Amino acid sequence: MLRKTGVGFLLSLVFVLFAYSSAVADTPVFNSKDGKVYASVNVGLTILNDLDFDLAGQTSHGATGTGTGTASFDTAVSFGGAIGYVISDFVRTELELGYQKIDYDKVDLSGGTYTPSGAATVTYAAGAYNVNGEIDALTVSTNVILTPLGNKTLLGVSVTPLVGVGIGFVDWEDELKSVDTQTVNGTEEDTDLLVSIMAGLEYTSSQQVTWAIKYRHSWADTGKDGVDDAEMDNIVANLKIAF
Repeated sequence: MLRKTGVGFLLSLVFVLFAYSSAVADTPVFNSKDGKVYASVNVGLTILNDLDFDLAGQTSHGATGTGTGTASFDTAVSFGGAIGYVISDFVRTELELGYQKIDYDKVDLSGGTYTPSGAATVTYAAGAYNVNGEIDALTVSTNVILTPLGNKTLLGVSVTPLVGVGIGFVDWEDELKSVDTQTVNGTEEDTDLLVSIMAGLEYTSSQQVTWAIKYRHSWADTGKDGVDDAEMDNIVANLKIAF
């Protein structure tokens, strides 16, 4: 799992890949009739990794509290689309937009107190509690994708392995409605840095149409109010159409 200490490595990798793309590619000429411009759509699953938190001295979702714990989340459906350009046989760049709505599952508490705004303090014993809430996340990312191995045969099918990195931002809103039987109705929101690494396999079914399956791991600089930074794993099916 990536932590803040890994961000420097990822940013360095982004720089290296941009430098590589400049070294191997001619200056692109954007011509919508040469098949280098493409649009893609994807749908898949997003898993938001568990988030550790420490409530001591913090105000979150309009409430104060004490104690530590871990929040877990349900698997969410993700949707996305991108506009891209093929710089060379080995390098592509694209601008990608994505969205996912992630429901809370439960929270595992060490024990402590929670005081919603205008309500009485609730004391929680150590244990797991059901949570009603959701996180809406809109992501915008600039990606550099490499296909250095070209076409390879896998199980009798010609596919193209790809790897890449992305950097952008995530605009999120975290709505916490209740914990166990305690009503919270608090909201946190922000826009933060997003960095991703990705890998996948691509299959070309015609001159214009390509199918792919992609895996992505993302880190977001969302840590605040005693809550750790967020990390997500995403696997999608992707359809790309060249112009």
